[in-house]
Amino acid sequence: MATLVLTVVGGIVGGPVGAAIGAAVGQQIDAEIFKPKGREGPRLADLKVQASTYGQQIPQLFGTMRVAGSVIWATDLIERRSKRGGGKGRPSTTEYSYAVSLAVALSSRLIRGIGRIWADGNLLRGSSGTFQERCTFRWHDGSEDQAVDPLIASALGIASASAFRGCAYAVFEELELGAFGNRIPSLTFEVEADAGGVDAGQVGHCLLEKTARCDGEWPFAGYAASGDRMRDALAPLFEADGVRLLSGPGGWRMAPTGLTGAPLTLADFREAGRAEAPGDRTEQRRTPLSSLPGSIRLRHYEPERDYQLGQQTSQVAGGGVREERIDLPAVLPATSARALAQRLAAAAADGRETLVWRADLAALALTVGHVVALVDGSRWRLAARTVRGSAILLELRRHEPLPAAELPAEPGVPVSAPDWPDAVGSVRLFDLPNIGSSAASAPRLLIAGAGSNDGWRGADCWFVASAGAEPVPIGTVRPAAALGELTEPLAAGSDCLFDLSNSVVVQLVNSAMTLESVGDAALLSGANRAMVGGELLQFGVADVVEPGRWRLTRLLRGRAGTERDMTHSAGAPFVLLDDPALLIVPETLAGLAEGGAATLEWAPRGGTMLTEIGVPASGRALLPLAPVHGQSRADGAGGVTIDWVRRSRVDTGWRDHVDQPLGESSEAWRIALSPPVSGIGPWESASPTLHIGAADFAMLPPGCTIEIRQLGDFAVSPPLYLPLT
Repeated sequence: MATLVLTVVGGIVGGPVGAAIGAAVGQQIDAEIFKPKGREGPRLADLKVQASTYGQQIPQLFGTMRVAGSVIWATDLIERRSKRGGGKGRPSTTEYSYAVSLAVALSSRLIRGIGRIWADGNLLRGSSGTFQERCTFRWHDGSEDQAVDPLIASALGIASASAFRGCAYAVFEELELGAFGNRIPSLTFEVEADAGGVDAGQVGHCLLEKTARCDGEWPFAGYAASGDRMRDALAPLFEADGVRLLSGPGGWRMAPTGLTGAPLTLADFREAGRAEAPGDRTEQRRTPLSSLPGSIRLRHYEPERDYQLGQQTSQVAGGGVREERIDLPAVLPATSARALAQRLAAAAADGRETLVWRADLAALALTVGHVVALVDGSRWRLAARTVRGSAILLELRRHEPLPAAELPAEPGVPVSAPDWPDAVGSVRLFDLPNIGSSAASAPRLLIAGAGSNDGWRGADCWFVASAGAEPVPIGTVRPAAALGELTEPLAAGSDCLFDLSNSVVVQLVNSAMTLESVGDAALLSGANRAMVGGELLQFGVADVVEPGRWRLTRLLRGRAGTERDMTHSAGAPFVLLDDPALLIVPETLAGLAEGGAATLEWAPRGGTMLTEIGVPASGRALLPLAPVHGQSRADGAGGVTIDWVRRSRVDTGWRDHVDQPLGESSEAWRIALSPPVSGIGPWESASPTLHIGAADFAMLPPGCTIEIRQLGDFAVSPPLYLPLT
């Protein structure tokens, strides 16, 4: 239209010259307006970013590939609310968590299985098949008779739900989103479509509906075919491999570009009895070197870096400054990609030489794309063919490909999430003494957990007050810094001096865990506190015996009033206390454990197997400490006066000339004889002293012992035994 209009306008304004100019301009405008829509083949970025666009192409996968896929169905966010605390006049805490159910289309071709799964670049499921976040997972292989997924059918109704036949897809049911900022993460999947690698011949054989099979020269671990046309889907692969897509009377078919069997020569496609003549070479030309690219950059997927993008560059001999980039949506190791890039660079240099050869009608048996050999042994590829009467003009381009071989190349530094095998989890419960500057009003129960390797993500815990009671969630315990058990018995030692005669030999759950030595100043300031069974101790020196096994020496024993629990057998649990990953049972629930019927249930994150642990009923944090420094002295009148020094379960450090805080609402003592003597005692006192008169003292049997206990707000302290002489 623009050609016609501008031709007329130009003729009116400028005559014949103006009409010619108007026609030329109009043709350019019409060419831009009415040119056919461009076609696009597969792009590497299509497999990296998860999409949910309507009409998005779903590639056909071959071999093993990593693909993001397209979200084809999803629910709204599923909100869950949990309420904790609120007892004894304290405010409650309401926490919200979110989950989502969705289906992701992966391949429009049948698949064999799904391997690893990444979420936001981190492994959601490793090669072991264990999920790091709680969800229910299913996948459908893309067969033509696959059934409707039950979750989609229940959400949409069986009459409205699609089975997505011919499309392989994965379904997540209630995927927890807390680790992803309460949003749907970007998911990528390792999909196995074929048992082994593939080549161009296999891909074309499948896409072209089982036409003539042709072996390719270059093996690929995986390939993703997509595009507006079949030719677009195959073009990147054929540019890199030794096959071509050819057309003929029977339609499209595959054909090798290399020589198979005996070499094909032009003399074999001439009239009988006629050999090649120098006059048959009608034209030979070479394009300028400046028209060639200076380098070929091949981009591909690197299997050694979890299918991340990789690239290899090869220089074109004598080429210009232009760089040509080839995106190959295939999985190639770096060594093969480098060899392929060099082969493509050599092919670009060979392609600049063109030869026009005159043949006869017998040459019609040759198809465009075949490679032929001349008498001098040079190899040429048939690029075009022109028929002029009884003469055939063949346009040949030099074809001397490099052999398919792997060359040394570096894939680059892998930046990938560690793929840990399934870890064996261990969760222990410790009854702590009162540690801190405030008096506990409920038992202080500590939960510590760890796994046999760093892939263990923690455990979800529930508190069960009694048999048959409803489990109450108390949170998630994260991997502890150091958790294990004793491998050798530990004898009792002094609780007043450094214990230099005993050592703690502990086997940690994870061999990657470490312990550190500290100086005496740090040790006396509270460093390296650990629970061994029911004893709180500190260690100054930590020596590694073998991976995961440590020997701890220079000990401070029986800290915080745990001197009565200093004897341990092999297998006693050990945990390092200075660790924010440890989980404390809320006081409202810990108070229910005093009856001794409570249990703790835990399950590893992403798992369903529950393990039950009994909750101890001792409540060490509520026990007042036993008094010390007891002494008895005669009063000069035949009686005796008994004195002692109290201790406090509230730890505020050592201060000279300052008494420890009481730690109880009032001071009260109970004193009794052992064995009891009828008519004498027991006594109660509001101060750390007691007087026994001469008459009562004279009635005491020889070897009599007196027991002194402090009466606390919640419990009675262990006794101090003092012989009366």
